[in-house]
Amino acid sequence: MTLIEALQTIPDHRRGAGQRYPLWVFLLLIILGTMSGYRGYRGLSRFMLRHQEHLAERLGLRRAQLPSYSTIRRLLMEIDFNAVATAFNQWAQSAGLVKAGNNCAVDGKSLKNTLTDTDTAQQNFVNVVSVFQLEQGLVVGQAVFENQHQSEIKAVYELLEHLQLSGVTVSLDALHTQKNPWN
Repeated sequence: MTLIEALQTIPDHRRGAGQRYPLWVFLLLIILGTMSGYRGYRGLSRFMLRHQEHLAERLGLRRAQLPSYSTIRRLLMEIDFNAVATAFNQWAQSAGLVKAGNNCAVDGKSLKNTLTDTDTAQQNFVNVVSVFQLEQGLVVGQAVFENQHQSEIKAVYELLEHLQLSGVTVSLDALHTQKNPWN
């Protein structure tokens, strides 16, 4: 499975009216911009503006005008990150990025500006758990969850089950050393 094939599996929930490009094109442009060192909505917009003619030609797009800052922001705010993580995991697994004898580190991070219910004891925020292959310096698996609905322990367990790492050394936070994590 190629990266483009994986991106094409992500459902596009946008209305058809005014839609210039398929979602996979938009996501590929974001990946290319990020890999080129551009960060944030405005940075990604600058990347697309700077390279729009070449990108449009290489991707076979009818129009050279690529998404603006506000379009990038709106689409990223509306995207289903679980679907993105699933597509990424399928692509990474099919690419064979992890082999027996490799070392992987697993860690979870809360995403900035996703905090809700700030005035209650049950604050909610979005977390991303990543499996990082140390030899090549690559993320080879991700899971997204909200702390009100799932714990990091369960998210890591499900992610490792899905990745089926065999003969791989995995290092985890002390959080994952609990004897009975499901209670």
